[in-house]
Amino acid sequence: MTPPVLQIEHLHRRFGGREILRGLSVTGWPGDRIAVLGANGTGKTTLLRCIAGTVTPTDGTISIEGHPAGSFEARRSIGVSLSQERSFYMRLSGLANLRLFARLQGLSPQRARSRVTDVVAELQLAEIAAQRCDRCSTGQLQQLSFARALLGEPALLLLDEPTRSLDEAANRRLWAALERRPLTCVICATHVHDDLARLPTHLVLGEAGK
Repeated sequence: MTPPVLQIEHLHRRFGGREILRGLSVTGWPGDRIAVLGANGTGKTTLLRCIAGTVTPTDGTISIEGHPAGSFEARRSIGVSLSQERSFYMRLSGLANLRLFARLQGLSPQRARSRVTDVVAELQLAEIAAQRCDRCSTGQLQQLSFARALLGEPALLLLDEPTRSLDEAANRRLWAALERRPLTCVICATHVHDDLARLPTHLVLGEAGK
C-alpha cells in the first residue's frame, strides 16, 4: 500500500495562553486535494507553517513521507507558497531569485537553471521573471512564489490563499499546473469559492484562537 505523504497526529499549537490548534489529526495521501477552512484566527496559516517546519508544534507529531517536519528530508519533499510573500531578494530579478532558491534546494547549477527554465515556461512567467522583484505587483510576486514551490517537484504542496491576487489568466495557469501533477498532495488554505470547488476534501478548523 502506498504510504501517506503527510501524517499529523494530535497536533497542538499554543501562543502564550492562546491555543490556536487543538488535537488536530490529518492524513494526506498522494493526489489528495485538501482545503483548509476557518475564520480568522483559527490557525490556517499556523497549520501550514507547522507542516513546513517553520513553526514548532507545542505537542503532537507531523511527518512528511516518513520524516519529521522541519528535517532536511521533509523540507525536500515540500513546496510552499504563503500569502503576503516577503522572502524574495527584492533587488534581484525573479529569475535570479528562482535560480538561487533552486540551488538552495540542492540542485546543481545546471539542473537549477534547467528546472527554472521549465517552470517559468510552464507558468508563462518570462516577462515577470525578467523584472526586479521590487518592481513586481503583489499578484506577480504571488506567481513567482508558486513557481518557486514547484521547483523541487514536491510530493506535498502547501498553498496559502494562492489565487487571492491573481488575474483570470494566472488563475487558470495555476490550476492547470496542479492538474498536471495528479499525484501531488495539495494542502490549500482558501476562502475562494472557485478554489473550494477544485478541492474535494475540506478541513474545517475550529474556533480556538478567535
